[in-house]
Amino acid sequence: MVRFKVALVGASQLSFPGDKISAFGRSIDGMNTLAKAWDFDLYIYEKQVITEADALECKAVLEAEKVDFIMLQCTSFAAGLVVSTLARTKDARLGLWAIPEMRPSGIVSFNSLCGINMYSAIVAHYLKEYNIATKWYFGDVEDARFQRRFQITVRALRAIKKMQHSNVALVGGIAPGFNDLYDDERKLIRLFDGIRINRLHEYGELKDLAHSIPQEEVDAKVAALKAEAGAYSDAIDEQINEVDPSKAVRKMSLLEVNARYALAYEKFVAKYGYDALAVSCWPKFQDDYLFSVCAVVGEINDKGVVCGCEGDLTSTISQLLLSYIAEDITMLMDLSAMDENDNSVMMWHCGPAAKRFCEKKGYSYSLNYSGKDHEGRDLDHAVGTGITRDMVFDEDVYTIARLTGESNKMFLASGVMQDGAKASYNGSRGWLGQLKLNRKDISALDFFNTIMVHGFQHHFPMVKGDYTEEVMEVMAWLGLSPVEEVPYENYLQRV
Repeated sequence: MVRFKVALVGASQLSFPGDKISAFGRSIDGMNTLAKAWDFDLYIYEKQVITEADALECKAVLEAEKVDFIMLQCTSFAAGLVVSTLARTKDARLGLWAIPEMRPSGIVSFNSLCGINMYSAIVAHYLKEYNIATKWYFGDVEDARFQRRFQITVRALRAIKKMQHSNVALVGGIAPGFNDLYDDERKLIRLFDGIRINRLHEYGELKDLAHSIPQEEVDAKVAALKAEAGAYSDAIDEQINEVDPSKAVRKMSLLEVNARYALAYEKFVAKYGYDALAVSCWPKFQDDYLFSVCAVVGEINDKGVVCGCEGDLTSTISQLLLSYIAEDITMLMDLSAMDENDNSVMMWHCGPAAKRFCEKKGYSYSLNYSGKDHEGRDLDHAVGTGITRDMVFDEDVYTIARLTGESNKMFLASGVMQDGAKASYNGSRGWLGQLKLNRKDISALDFFNTIMVHGFQHHFPMVKGDYTEEVMEVMAWLGLSPVEEVPYENYLQRV
């Protein structure tokens, strides 16, 4: 299990008269409470760091402890050589913490705020060539502002560390023609150094696995799938066969095909230990079955394994990052309509969303493209289009975040999902209003114009809840730039 480890270090000097030992002791108690509540490991460096020799000794201990983040408290104003030493601790990021003074007048007790001011300036100027990021904090450990600011750091850096230890696969390649989803895995590996990406799995591996599953296991899965759905079309029980007679197996219902591939992916993930999958959900399934696997993608996500469709590796990795930040299920959507009347956009996909997003109303099994095959021909009983999850998303705040550019930028947006009363298309969908880009209000027209002018990819990883501050912090630690708003104009706009 990947654990995030924080070190608490106190720096001071003898000349300031405040009760530094008691102040640091209260901080230790409070940080221990936060470590338990927020599930991170805490290492306390018991000695006060005063001299450069103290700092060198402390640095060696922190490196041996393999800490991820140093919370350096200026328990009082302290020597500049302390920060110039500890800032260079291997593989550890740095926070600078000032505490309130003991009294509002008279002799200054700690001069702590001035201390972190000097420390940040030393890192920014004296250590400029090291390009070290620091985040400052102020307040007692019990203060709500301090806790919220620190919680964002814990969530962001823990997510980055988990990304660096993740195992991701691309199965079957990018969907044909979706060249906007092309990526250079070297950029992703560099961004999250340590992440493993396997592009070598093919659809045939999953097909062989799906057809090897014993019938009784499949039958039980079919029954479970029917029991979970709120409703379903009779067409899911229609019998189909593979298109190529040379590959023919016995006829199966649409739902049985769905069940076999759901079980196959479950066994596949268990075999290789993947945290996330980018699945090429077409065209190979269609070549064999006239079938799509939207509902299977949704179920993979249900189980806490991130799954992005259409072979979109970068979106899948963005989903994984969101899932680590929020400790929640994610989904991958298209933007399929825009309404300037209420400044909303419809987030839609064929039907691959997890049940996490329709907890209030549930989902039903439907068929892809409303009964047409992928060449637009009407089909008797809609057989062959594949099973989808038809759902309207729960009312809630949602966060959208996707890496873009050369994995050096982040598209970050949020909004509030409407109640579902507004007309929408079949599939997994919802109208997202009260739009924000980079935490600032934006109209639907300017939102879409920004996407178009930047040439942003047509996939939107989403999670329930407002985690825009955490994503912003991830961006800052990783040096990612935001996709900036481009207000709509009638003339050609280029960035």
